[in-house]
Amino acid sequence: MIDISILETVAEISVALAGFAGIVATFQFRDGDTPSAGKIVALTIIVNMGLSAGMFAFLPLILFSFTSNEAIVWFVASYLLAIYMCYMMFFVQKNMHGNVRRNRVRFLFTTYQIIAGLLIVVLLLNGANVGVERGLGPYLLTLSYGLYMVGTNFIRLLLSPLWKRYRNSLADDDTQ
Repeated sequence: MIDISILETVAEISVALAGFAGIVATFQFRDGDTPSAGKIVALTIIVNMGLSAGMFAFLPLILFSFTSNEAIVWFVASYLLAIYMCYMMFFVQKNMHGNVRRNRVRFLFTTYQIIAGLLIVVLLLNGANVGVERGLGPYLLTLSYGLYMVGTNFIRLLLSPLWKRYRNSLADDDTQ
């Protein structure tokens, strides 16, 4: 049997981050400025992956309520999470393609996509019980990566207006 407290903690963190992001976004985008594609994608990642991580954290518990066969639980949970990760990779690629201009940001998004692709392979191997021992480890690793993505995008969304204001104040000082 799995340690339920680990999955409960993942669910709590993910839902809390999604909620805080909603509050930050509400105040950040109310001034009438049109948000960039990057900010919209970041907010979507925060809310979508945050709430989905909460749901996927409870998925094994729900499956265990129907069967005590761990092989079936990890097969179904791993494959469903892999499908979701494919959807998120497609979403990010579709919405960020052509909108990323700086090489550093392009490199960062490419790195994130490669890591997500590798995690999908690990999830598929976990579900098939090939190369990795079927269980919580690869599943939790993927959920943790999702939380990492939620956290980094939350920080970016939270701090970007502060950095923009700071850069503007430096530009104002240079013109005087």
